Amino acid sequence: MFEPLLTQPEILTFDHGSTLKIYLNEAVSDFGLLQAMSGHVGEFILVEVSQTSFSVLFRLHPFLSLKCESQLILSKPDTSTLSRGVGQGWRLFTGLGISPTLCGQELRSGLAINVDFKANENADFCIVDSTRWQLVALEEDLRLFHGPRELVQARALVSREVVYDSSTEQILLELSELENVRSDLSRFGCSELVLRHPDVSVEVLKLDAQLSRKKQWLSRSFNQSVERPNWQGATDQKLTNDVQARKLEYYRLLSTPAVNEMIKELILDEE
Repeated sequence: MFEPLLTQPEILTFDHGSTLKIYLNEAVSDFGLLQAMSGHVGEFILVEVSQTSFSVLFRLHPFLSLKCESQLILSKPDTSTLSRGVGQGWRLFTGLGISPTLCGQELRSGLAINVDFKANENADFCIVDSTRWQLVALEEDLRLFHGPRELVQARALVSREVVYDSSTEQILLELSELENVRSDLSRFGCSELVLRHPDVSVEVLKLDAQLSRKKQWLSRSFNQSVERPNWQGATDQKLTNDVQARKLEYYRLLSTPAVNEMIKELILDEE
């Protein structure tokens, strides 16, 4: 019941170290990616290692595609490497609390994963220069046991760092994500299991209140980004057309007929 929708298994065979690049399909928006981020989006299992080659079985979310590059991309010296033996594997997750916008940007440019091996030994996997995605060993995939999924997602969203210069589309994406999490949390809070445990019920209420305040802030930010093209300007810098029209009408009524005629002549001259 917790298995996400992944493609049919495929096998890749390598005779030297290579780089896997995972891309988000062009037709998929960040809103589409948001629906896939509740679980892992890829699964890789080492199925064979020989003197001259090794083979990896993989499955990906249908939104993603995989390309292989023949050369390894140099990574930072402190990049963590996951070593896998035959029959062992890993899953690709987003980091908890990471914005879907940032994850989507990385996938559009290609998430690079280096793969290498030693003859008749293990294969090594590492993400190249990224802290937004994680390789989680199959035997260590305990996300389902860190507590109910609804609470884990709500905590991660509450603790996410606020970005003050987000675009209108990015704010709308975060609002959509927040609404999804609040809806799941509300449904979870009404379940009989939660009602029988007061401590959990109290935590649900606290998280919902925090999410509600974050929604209010995001809603105000969204309204400001729509109404004001320049975030650095004052709130009343841009008047609406209706207010401007009324203001001009007041000027016309208070000015003398001679001044009004002069203004009309100036406008005609400009045209």
